[in-house]
Amino acid sequence: MSSARRHPSPSPGPPDATNELAARLAAIVDSSDDAIYSTTLDGVITSWNPAAERMFGWPAAAAVGRHVSLVVPPERRGEDDDLLARARRGEVVDHVETVRLTRDAGLIDVSLTVSPVRDAAGQVVGISKIARDIGERRRFDETRARLAAIVESSNDVIVSKSLDGIITSWNVAAERMFGWTAAEAIGRPIMLIIPDDRRPEEDDVLARIRRGERVEHFDTVRRTKDGRLVDVSITVSPVRDSAGRIVGASKIARDITERRRIEEERRQLLAREQLAREAAEAASRAKDEFLAVVSHELRTPLNGVFGWARMLQSADMDEASRRRAVAAIVRGASAQVRLIDDLLDVSRMVTGNLRLDLQLVDVRDVVEAAVETVRPAAAGKGIEIETQVERAPVSVLGAADRLQQVLWNLLINAVKFTPRGGRVGVRLHRANADAEVSVGDSGEGIAAEVLPYVFERFRQEDSSSTRAHAGLGLGLALVRHVVEAHGGSVTAHSRGKGNGATFVVRLPLAPPAPDGGA
Repeated sequence: MSSARRHPSPSPGPPDATNELAARLAAIVDSSDDAIYSTTLDGVITSWNPAAERMFGWPAAAAVGRHVSLVVPPERRGEDDDLLARARRGEVVDHVETVRLTRDAGLIDVSLTVSPVRDAAGQVVGISKIARDIGERRRFDETRARLAAIVESSNDVIVSKSLDGIITSWNVAAERMFGWTAAEAIGRPIMLIIPDDRRPEEDDVLARIRRGERVEHFDTVRRTKDGRLVDVSITVSPVRDSAGRIVGASKIARDITERRRIEEERRQLLAREQLAREAAEAASRAKDEFLAVVSHELRTPLNGVFGWARMLQSADMDEASRRRAVAAIVRGASAQVRLIDDLLDVSRMVTGNLRLDLQLVDVRDVVEAAVETVRPAAAGKGIEIETQVERAPVSVLGAADRLQQVLWNLLINAVKFTPRGGRVGVRLHRANADAEVSVGDSGEGIAAEVLPYVFERFRQEDSSSTRAHAGLGLGLALVRHVVEAHGGSVTAHSRGKGNGATFVVRLPLAPPAPDGGA
């Protein structure tokens, strides 16, 4: 061995054995990945292995014979002097983490073991140092610490589990979301947080992880310690060991309860907007149809009035024809007056100017007057009007003319939509604190999809100008408005087309007079 690469001498023994041992020790030192070098008690380098050459950059020829401060940063000289002093006293200093200097003035992190070298008599005659580069380990530790800090400070749940589904890590966010501490969760099955109905889903996730697949942004539900269910979005990735084998799974979960709430609100808002748009479109169509109906209803009697008026201008009309013409003109004008009155009432209703002259009214008189007004039209179709009215007065505070308008509209509708030979019934009785009037018929009935809208303006089951029954379709809207203006209510009932219809009006009874009368 050259003088540039000297090692401490082994203990004396048989010449051949000693040489063999020395050669073996030298081979071990030369092949070591750790830097191994020795110094005198004064710190002069006496040996320097190949790993020391690689680590510090100095070849053995340049290092041996120089002071060990060659590889000690100036600020670490005191530390190194202390290590040399301890070795002189026969101490072994294990695994001191420190910094050493390379030939190009670089600094490397090392773990240093310093041992005394003794002669055959046991005297300390030198010092042996073993230096291991721990820079990579330091970087690894720092990276691991940084990743651990990121995991612990994350607002997202980050947990890991084995391929058997046993929890192996549990960050602070998992504690906050699920309620179990890390000590309570680690070592337990992941089923701890999975609702019973979601267990097959977890089996599928683990099967995909075993195949090396990644599950991204999967929306599901998880269970907390107190039994609550939380909407979460999870991403699950396989965890591999240094050989690339899949040994577990890492799971990131984010609470999406707020996102779900916003999405649901948005969905409901869109649904409401859709309904509002459909309602607006329907209202627009209804108004267009209503205008067409108004034009038709006003023109029909006007055509008759105009035609008979032109005939009256003819000098050769006899007396009988003249009387027919006058009667026809009066009927047509009366029909127009009723139509215009309805339109004006709707206008007053919309603007809030529909006047009610309230007084004590016996509803029996209102029912009787309305029935008598409609009876001729009913008789013309062979329809019998049956009445069932309380014998005692049924008094309400109301406008007699408007209440009669309500009953007339309901009765004329019943007659209009009841076929020849049918039946119309009117019933008046007390119902707790209300007077209840019902008008029922055996007529055409009302389709279920139309029933909720029968009291709306511009809404008719058949609003075409060629429909079978005349009228503007405003009567029921006026009925509801007048009844509600009296503090009452009106409802419509029908079992469908061909099964007739019944309208029920409820009006609050007038308070008893001070003398106890009605």
